[in-house]
Amino acid sequence: MGTSLAATSLLASPEIEKEIDRLTGTVVRPGNTVVLLPSGVQSYQKRWELLAGAKRTIHIVAFSVMRDDTSRRLRDVVREHLKAGVAVRFVLDDFSLYTTFAFGIIKDMEEAGAEVVVYNKTFRELLPVWSQDHRIKQIVRAIKFKQKRRFHEKYMIVDGRHVVLGGLNWGSKYAFGGIEPKAWRDSDVYLTGPVVGDIQKQFVRDFYLYSAMNRDEVRRPLGFPLDCYQAEAEKGERELRKNGDSAVFPDLEPAGNTRVRYVPHKPYDEGRLKLTEAYLRMFRAARRNIFWGCHGIRPPRLVADTLADAVRRGVEVRLITNSRRSARTLVVAGLLGWMYWESRNHYHWLLEQGIRIFEWQKPGAFHSKNLVIDGEVASVGSYNVAAGSTFHHTESNVIVYGREFASQVEAQFEKDLLDCIEIRKNDAIGAAPRPSVDPYLRRLHERNLLVEPALRTPKVQKDLEAGHIKYM
Repeated sequence: MGTSLAATSLLASPEIEKEIDRLTGTVVRPGNTVVLLPSGVQSYQKRWELLAGAKRTIHIVAFSVMRDDTSRRLRDVVREHLKAGVAVRFVLDDFSLYTTFAFGIIKDMEEAGAEVVVYNKTFRELLPVWSQDHRIKQIVRAIKFKQKRRFHEKYMIVDGRHVVLGGLNWGSKYAFGGIEPKAWRDSDVYLTGPVVGDIQKQFVRDFYLYSAMNRDEVRRPLGFPLDCYQAEAEKGERELRKNGDSAVFPDLEPAGNTRVRYVPHKPYDEGRLKLTEAYLRMFRAARRNIFWGCHGIRPPRLVADTLADAVRRGVEVRLITNSRRSARTLVVAGLLGWMYWESRNHYHWLLEQGIRIFEWQKPGAFHSKNLVIDGEVASVGSYNVAAGSTFHHTESNVIVYGREFASQVEAQFEKDLLDCIEIRKNDAIGAAPRPSVDPYLRRLHERNLLVEPALRTPKVQKDLEAGHIKYM
């Protein structure tokens, strides 16, 4: 829960709120309750409670579903609800299912009556048209693009009234966070109130949009936006409303006094970078501190420069990420060590700018993505401190206005720091990248061009104008 900000708060000033309205196409909803769920144990306790009470609909989106007892328990709960007439729908990332081998669990739920839609099918449009030149080059390009265009969101909506949203996927390594040392440290929030309607509307749009995408037999170019399927998405939503499905779109009365903005981030679906631009604008408005966590800090130069500019204004910037040890528990041993060492490649530059870095020391990975600015505004969701979230992956975050909730997120950040070791400049010297691999000497990705010019830093703008760009 929380309270409204004082009128003197820069981050919640009408001018900045109006700017973020425009940049994201979203609005701040008053009258909500927001409960921080700072561990897997707390999040899953709320998830099982909500699932047990589901009467009409269960909508779940996730980047990954593990093949373990926690996901099998979800399968069993879904089966029982389907027998009772509850409508169950999923949106999942397709590529991730190939890394977790959870196809059997998903298939069991589908056969019981659950509707499952996957995003960006792994082998769809993977091979180039064979009449084109440079076939091997095109194949490599297509594989890289498939890897970048991922559905990274994590939330659950029950009966159109209750939402759990954040960084947790489905699996035991998330569910036992807070009680088992090797489980992951992650966060969710529990939401009720009018903002739930925004999240539900986005789910319905995505469900029908990606369904249409999967049925389409037309060969599309890499990176095409999904506006060609918009009419089908709108048709699906109209059908639900016409049927009077109050469990999907119930009337949502005020449930508290917290102001919340839901921001869906759909870089390839819409050709926009909503959360990226919202974050860049909020970083520019910061006056005291920016605290942010992520499993691997690999900010692109646009984000890194903006954080460095904040430090020069006197803002304290602290980032939490994984140590070499804890990063090994990430997917495929941290992609065989790459995640940690790529983060280390960024350390030297970030530390030189005065940005403080803290490495997580517990054996299980740090996976929480909480952001809090000036103790006034907090954001919880799936957006990482990395180029993937900045430019490529779909994400879902809530931005919560109010010192009460922000203070809870900040207190959790301070608690997490107790399990971290700060990295000093001397610590990073040995890991300083050679100039040939320095991430900030690389050409800028073409998707920097999607960012509003007013939000680009002078160095980034200069490089873009000079054509120092890597095109896909």
